[in-house]
Amino acid sequence: ASILVMVESQYKQESAAYLLNGHLDPNIASNFGKKTISPLSSYALLLNNITGPGLVAMCVAYQHGGWLPATSLLFGAAVGSLLSAGFLVETMTRFHGNEHFEGRVEFMEMARALFPRWGYYIVFILFLFNITTSNVSAILESAQTLDQTILMVFGQVCALELSPDFGVVCVTESSIDIDSVFGENIEYVSVGFVALAIISIPIGFWNLEENMIIQIFSFIALCVLLGEFCVQFFNNGLHPEYLPVSSLNHGAGATLGSILFNFAFVVTVPSWVNEKRKDVRIHETLSSTISTGTLMFALMGCVGAMAYQFPNGADLLTKLSMPSQWFVTRVLAQLFPPLVLVPGIPILSIIVRYNLLENRVCGPFVGNMIAVVLPWLIAFLTMSGNKLNIILNWSGLLTVVPLNFLIPCAMYLISRESKGVCKMTSITTTLGDSKEEAAAAAGAAIAKEKQEVMMKNRRRDSEGESGGCTIS
Repeated sequence: ASILVMVESQYKQESAAYLLNGHLDPNIASNFGKKTISPLSSYALLLNNITGPGLVAMCVAYQHGGWLPATSLLFGAAVGSLLSAGFLVETMTRFHGNEHFEGRVEFMEMARALFPRWGYYIVFILFLFNITTSNVSAILESAQTLDQTILMVFGQVCALELSPDFGVVCVTESSIDIDSVFGENIEYVSVGFVALAIISIPIGFWNLEENMIIQIFSFIALCVLLGEFCVQFFNNGLHPEYLPVSSLNHGAGATLGSILFNFAFVVTVPSWVNEKRKDVRIHETLSSTISTGTLMFALMGCVGAMAYQFPNGADLLTKLSMPSQWFVTRVLAQLFPPLVLVPGIPILSIIVRYNLLENRVCGPFVGNMIAVVLPWLIAFLTMSGNKLNIILNWSGLLTVVPLNFLIPCAMYLISRESKGVCKMTSITTTLGDSKEEAAAAAGAAIAKEKQEVMMKNRRRDSEGESGGCTIS
């Protein structure tokens, strides 16, 4: 019998059931990374996660919603995300064997331990939808911008048109008001989309810690690009009349929702904590990265909104790519997606895979298909027109608040109300162990956990206490 069957058969004989966590199974342990992420890599990783595809929509949010509502929402979301991330970190320490982050506790692991089954399923759906949407947005922005780069360099760009006609279609000019150079009325597969898929998909099969060199390089590129963009803004001339104090019209709510989208990184924090080095200060790193990211958003939003007028559907990169801008600005605008957005696509795929495997939802192959391949299939269906902004706005309104602000708070409160700590079967194995050895270790760990639970229950009974949470 396999290790899973052997362990599960023993679980059924216990009065309290426990889960053999996915990262402890020798069959899939290689799909998780080691605790090697340094302080610099941690800073780069978190800041890159914060400044994702929503960064290029900040100017639109400020101009369409007004600087007062946009700034208030931005700083409120920053404070809320800092508190929520802290709640998640503290909740992780409530798991037995992970008091000092020795083990691995993913976001969905906490949801399964602390919520009833129906609540776990709701959180699971929100989690997949939110992160997949973030990935799709980055894919769309990167592919559309790469198509514009090809057009700028070679004078035309081509794609395979699938609907309404079938065949090769080429364009020699693009609209400043539409993100896609091919317009809104066709379904297509472009050269830029295929090139990005070839680069990004293989990296999604790596582990988180293996991506850190790419994250550091992306962080450096982000600082250089944003600095040059700001110089271009001031060179264009700033027009305060472009930036109203408040403009809460019928479409402003959805536009301001893109601000919340920037703080959808909270659910990724546990995966980082699971693979950081011991010398990384968690709360200091979170505070510094969120503060830096918020200031970047505010600067880009205010200054960019005064430098350009944004019609519905346009974003910052579209404006920076206009012929009237400096040549270096146009080049850097084309480099922004591959240097800043594309490195974040594999990170989100890895985090989805970690959660699927840790919760034993599926095996490594299916997990990679859902986490890595599925976002590209969805992006293919939404390539044309301005569907990117629609995705950003609605995902911000529907999923970011409950998943990144409310649920972490609920997890923390539930874990605090329990008198004990959440039980997590901790089994020390190595990749060289045989299945029989691993199964024996699992059985010994379960017996030890049962004995500890019985002793704690006796103490609680004698003290008149009740409660505690288990993974079942």
